[in-house]
Amino acid sequence: MSYLDQFMQQWKTYLQQQLSLCGMNYIVSEAGDAVDIKTNSLAYFAWLRTHSIELVGVDESRDKVAWVMLEKQLKALAEKAEKGTFDLVSKLHLEESQIQIVLNFGYDDEQHIVYVS
Repeated sequence: MSYLDQFMQQWKTYLQQQLSLCGMNYIVSEAGDAVDIKTNSLAYFAWLRTHSIELVGVDESRDKVAWVMLEKQLKALAEKAEKGTFDLVSKLHLEESQIQIVLNFGYDDEQHIVYVS
């Protein structure tokens, strides 16, 4: 599984937990995991936006921006992980399966974006 796929799965797990805390369900369709993650992410962002005092008057287009920014962060981190893993495997003689990267997600309610670290 690629790092991007792994990171999307980590986001999916986080998203499922957050949706549950909001009283929402993670909806699974027949369109596939990638579409489901995006659709549920947009629903979560919409919920956050409509329940935030700081975001009064911000429209739904901002949810799409939040998704694009999250996706870009995950892609950039996946690229770094690919390079970093290659270096670790070659220099330290590790197996790739021994390397685990765990992401942290944090929501900025003033800017309505998710930061990934």
